[in-house]
Amino acid sequence: MKKNKIITVLYLICIFLATIQPVNAKNKNKDKEFISLTYVALNFLKLEEKQPAEVKGVFDQYNWRGISDVALIGGVFTAGKDATLITLWNRDEWPPVYEGMDYKNDPINEQGKRDKLCSKAVIKEVVKYFKKKKINIWLCETAYSWITGGSLGVVVEDSAMTKLYAKRLCGLARELGCIGVDFDWEFPPTARQAQGYRELMSECKKQGMKVSVCAIMPTVTKEYQDKCFPGIAGFNNHEAKYMKWEEIVEKEIVDHINVMQYLGYNPTSKQMDVNVKYEKMGVWEKAYPNEFTGQRKINMLCGIGFYSFMLPEAKVGKNIKGNGALNFTALYEKYGESVYTDRVLGGEHTVWTTDDVRSIVRHAKKQGWKGVFTWLVSHDFTLEHPLKYNRQQALAEEVEAIWNEAKMR
Repeated sequence: MKKNKIITVLYLICIFLATIQPVNAKNKNKDKEFISLTYVALNFLKLEEKQPAEVKGVFDQYNWRGISDVALIGGVFTAGKDATLITLWNRDEWPPVYEGMDYKNDPINEQGKRDKLCSKAVIKEVVKYFKKKKINIWLCETAYSWITGGSLGVVVEDSAMTKLYAKRLCGLARELGCIGVDFDWEFPPTARQAQGYRELMSECKKQGMKVSVCAIMPTVTKEYQDKCFPGIAGFNNHEAKYMKWEEIVEKEIVDHINVMQYLGYNPTSKQMDVNVKYEKMGVWEKAYPNEFTGQRKINMLCGIGFYSFMLPEAKVGKNIKGNGALNFTALYEKYGESVYTDRVLGGEHTVWTTDDVRSIVRHAKKQGWKGVFTWLVSHDFTLEHPLKYNRQQALAEEVEAIWNEAKMR
């Protein structure tokens, strides 16, 4: 009799736990329903030159508050033209580099990407750093450049190699404890490469990984306002015309689309303008209205840039490298403490203010975006500067307020 009573009590306890666990799990996840992702460019931090013991010191310079996810970009791996996943620790397997010309008609230098690969010990320290902060980690796949695939372009032109490469890519992601693979090749230059690129994303999703893809404009009717690609690219049509965003959304090929409209320059007022940013976000909202509701198939994330836009007239007569953008450390070195609060600096550069960052986060939430992401936390002020001028701090306070509101529901 006593034994039967014990069994009955245990049975009732099991039923009770079964009823409360889903609720607890749901509440636990609610605080991160609004995603806050940042890209972490290992090459920009020169981690290929660092020892494992130095990794924490590099990252500790920056503010990682209010971040739910990070995407590791550059420095971990790159593609080989025979579908090899090239890392620093499998050098014996490396195929020859892809040889050819890029969209600027310059020789492709894939060896330069290989030279930036980090040691496995350093990568493990990077992963350990973010795991300790309970931040989800994504592994970012890049091509040679915006409009040139290089070895990745060769891989995705062959279905068998695409499947093999996807298997290897997901294997590395799992080995490192990543939850997903992010695809950061905005403009596959041919229909076949774009098809293979979609196949690569699909294969990774089939293998159980979360998948995201970077995007700029959803249509072929409007030029991208931030001029992120060079005018000499030689394309007469929309650079992303082969991506087939409608297919990506309808077939749910990815989980997230990360919209890289980082800036919002107003040529009339000659400064960054949140209303321009909202207009650009609105293009996606009108193109895919369902994706900004509770019935979404794919999560849309809104990008915010922690760097400057150089005014076109400021470039006249100067030998400007790239688009002239500067991070906040470089801006501080050039303009001093005016960088803390001013929107326009020296009549040459314009930036988002901390109030702008707050506004963009709130607007994204209001409009139904699934979250925000930044390029890059390491472009922001280091923690040597007052925290109240830190863009990531402004973002974090807004994001954390959203997370706290979700907990209360």
